[in-house]
Amino acid sequence: MKKAKSIEELHGILYDMLLEVDRICKENNIRYFLAFGTEIGAVRDHAFIPWDDDIDIKVMREDYENFKAAMKANLKGPLKFTEPVDLRPYFFDFVPRVINTEYTLSDSEMLQGHPAVDVFLVDHVPAGRVFQKGMYLKLKLIHALSISKRQWIDYKDYHGLQKAGIFLLSSVGKLFSLDTLIRMYDRQQRKYEKVTTPYRFTSNFAFGIQAMYDFDIYEKSIDVVLERDSFPCPERYDEELRLVYGDYMTPRKMGIVHYEEKE
Repeated sequence: MKKAKSIEELHGILYDMLLEVDRICKENNIRYFLAFGTEIGAVRDHAFIPWDDDIDIKVMREDYENFKAAMKANLKGPLKFTEPVDLRPYFFDFVPRVINTEYTLSDSEMLQGHPAVDVFLVDHVPAGRVFQKGMYLKLKLIHALSISKRQWIDYKDYHGLQKAGIFLLSSVGKLFSLDTLIRMYDRQQRKYEKVTTPYRFTSNFAFGIQAMYDFDIYEKSIDVVLERDSFPCPERYDEELRLVYGDYMTPRKMGIVHYEEKE
């Protein structure tokens, strides 16, 4: 495998991947939206955030099966669609991805070490802070139990009581198979799938900043330029982004960086 020589080269690889995802979605009449850092880069700068090393998109739960089928049927060459179950016997997270197997992000052997379009799923969540927090905490708990299935756990990523909590929960997680944990997470994500609810949330973003969006926030889209082409964002992107980031117009480094650029 090759490694991009610079973050700018990586952005070019990711951009070509996004163009392919966009083409497949448009040809198959499938909704998707730019999300998180990718969305901020588009609406604020019409360009990648300089340190961003992946693409984030959102797909509504009701569109996901069609999205998955279209990706599997149409991606070619080194581009592959993966779900958490495809990484067995190991676990990375609960995010489906379109990956480029021709390239690697790091000199180390990371489980999820390819340039990726991360697919965040938007599910129904009920009214009432108690119910919302309960649903979110259950997802976080299952995620923590699933860390027991990592290739290795780097405890340097955790501090104090958090480190002790991860050790305890990952120990308990060994009592479950990875397939069982994936089914538990999926059931919790889709608990209100058939129920009319006032809110949606990003259900596989369990360790990120969580926000409850008005159900209608994704009903209309607008095209926003990212680099050279236009891609869909929610028409109410300002409201959506402020729920997660507050002042997203002021650049600041956030999130986990996977790409390792050589000195």
